[in-house]
Amino acid sequence: MLCMHLLTFNPRERLLITLIGVGGTGSLILTHLVRLDQAIRALGGQGLQVRAFDPDAVSETNLTRQNFAPADVGRNKAVVLVERCNLFAGLTWQAFPRCATSTDFQRSQHVVISCVDTGQARREIGAALGTRGAHYWLDCGNDAAQGQVVLGQLQGAVRLPHILEVDPSGMQGVDDDRPSCSALEALTRQHLFINPAIALQAAQLLGELLLHAGTEVQAVYVNLRGVTRVMAKAVGEQPRLPQKAKRAVPLLPTVQQRAPRPRRSRKQPAA
Repeated sequence: MLCMHLLTFNPRERLLITLIGVGGTGSLILTHLVRLDQAIRALGGQGLQVRAFDPDAVSETNLTRQNFAPADVGRNKAVVLVERCNLFAGLTWQAFPRCATSTDFQRSQHVVISCVDTGQARREIGAALGTRGAHYWLDCGNDAAQGQVVLGQLQGAVRLPHILEVDPSGMQGVDDDRPSCSALEALTRQHLFINPAIALQAAQLLGELLLHAGTEVQAVYVNLRGVTRVMAKAVGEQPRLPQKAKRAVPLLPTVQQRAPRPRRSRKQPAA
């Protein structure tokens, strides 16, 4: 029987989300967050308040794999996409054309989503968050055709391990984050659909956590060159809540699948 990790806050309150990196994966996740915000509001919640951080400007080679248009070239990635989301859905999300630092987490966030290129960047995010910067840290990473989404926590004696604990050896390596000189080089070095695949799995995991107030999955692994393209890692054994502890009420209760009824055989009329 699978274990269920229960959400540690009320999903109906205003949810503070920080997105670090809005390139290949982050630019697509931001669009999914708009849809998730609309779903939460429709179910009676106050929705998401998102901050997006990225110091980079849009280049022509970004247009192949990232969620940008030719008119965006030269502008900051975070500013472009947050403006677009705000105009589309009437939001007041914030864009910061720089890297996030520890001072940005003096107010604890509900969820921090990292979509960065290197292990060093992940370690810097972990240091900036400390133990009180967020309830959850959702990390998204990939190489040429493989990637992972890992949901972790920084607080509590018994918690979901975060990316630096799940994959410490991988975080010590140096990723290939060299700038691409052409679309051909970018597509040769990285699968065209690895970023959309990772972004979708991240949005699915976050949506399940927030809408159902819990999840049975802690991590998802994607391999676009394998026979098994997507694999999920279940959460480990979770501590029992005290009897007086209040469990977060799901916005969208899970519907139990009913077993199909056996068909009754019809008697054939006598000849």
